Amino acid sequence: MLIEFYGQNFGCFRDEFRLSMLASDIDPNSNRGILEVAVKGDDQPLRLLRAAAIYGPNASGKSTVIRAASALHYLISESAVTNSDAPLEPHEPFGPGEKSDVVRLGLKAVVDGCVYDYEVHFDHAHFVFERLTRLNAEGKPEQLLSREGQKVSGQWMENEQFRLISKDFRPNALLLSLADRFAPSLAEDKVVAFRSLLRSSSLNDTPWRFETGGTAARRAKKDEQFRYWLMARLKSADLGIADIELTEENRSAVAADLPEELFMPSEMALMHHGKQGHFHVPWHRESAGTRRLIALAPMLFDLRNTKQPLARFIDELHESLHPTLFQEIIREFNYQTPIAGVCGQLIFTTHETLLMDAEAREAILRRDQIYFTEKASDGAARLYSLGDFKERQNHNIRRRYLQGRYGALPTVTPLF
Repeated sequence: MLIEFYGQNFGCFRDEFRLSMLASDIDPNSNRGILEVAVKGDDQPLRLLRAAAIYGPNASGKSTVIRAASALHYLISESAVTNSDAPLEPHEPFGPGEKSDVVRLGLKAVVDGCVYDYEVHFDHAHFVFERLTRLNAEGKPEQLLSREGQKVSGQWMENEQFRLISKDFRPNALLLSLADRFAPSLAEDKVVAFRSLLRSSSLNDTPWRFETGGTAARRAKKDEQFRYWLMARLKSADLGIADIELTEENRSAVAADLPEELFMPSEMALMHHGKQGHFHVPWHRESAGTRRLIALAPMLFDLRNTKQPLARFIDELHESLHPTLFQEIIREFNYQTPIAGVCGQLIFTTHETLLMDAEAREAILRRDQIYFTEKASDGAARLYSLGDFKERQNHNIRRRYLQGRYGALPTVTPLF
């Protein structure tokens, strides 16, 4: 499970930012928004947050946090197979004129009961630093992998395959990724876990509007549990939907040889209630909110039902969803799902303040689940938690936020 995601000198974050999923002691007797993870050597499970929401003005750094998670995911997944002269595409330093163009990204996570901390530093063409540590039963860090330039040390050097890798490797490849390919007994479980905890979706990268509904439809066709879950939510959302169908195009001679998972059906078709019975509505005529909800459905289902640790970073999660529907989606995921067996975590950006609209002890989100971004006059952004503010649990969070007590509000200058 994800404990913390952090970075520095990435995008608009010149200084260090940290997004912690470690639950604070603001509400120690409640399991609202909590998942529990066993850690070897500890009698008590680690209490982590199921969700974190990031608020702030436009262009204040919210999407940059999502993009940073995507960047680290890409580097771990792809750096081992890129060309030797390929630039490191996620390199996005703060700006010109700074002392260094080295970007720093990292995460802390629980993998198979052990706490790991993985960190990388890189410029446009090289990884200049890489470190992987693990806490032992006494809570002390053990250095599994340490790399400065092309110099490598750490416990993994005791492995013959890893020693061979470390003798000659590309400066634009992560040793963790190379170990995943050539010394899987050392790295495979960590790489799989880190990738699953850094999955992201940005409206800027892959606009959901282009989704035909085929992903959810194919899933519903093969997975009866998902189909039942999806239909229950569509009916609960009062969308007038009676059933879902998958309309497929005829395969061409070429497509006929493709595996089923690579053949893209044209679109999902929804059946609506009518006076004369059910009638078909083409996907392109469905409302933006309906299409958005269905596009999100596979991800929401996986987060709720996964048996393995999974985290998703989602940009503008609320877009096109009615505030009441959006509230219920987050409410169900955050605390209506029983705590036993929960393995999914959701980090998202939003402008929907109704998630805060209650006394802090009763709001959909706990105070430590709410983050803010704010940009200074020099263009540098900062990320901070509402949990850092010492406040009583009977305050209405939304009212105080809109009053400007926590910052992270736009200053709008009248045009006339």
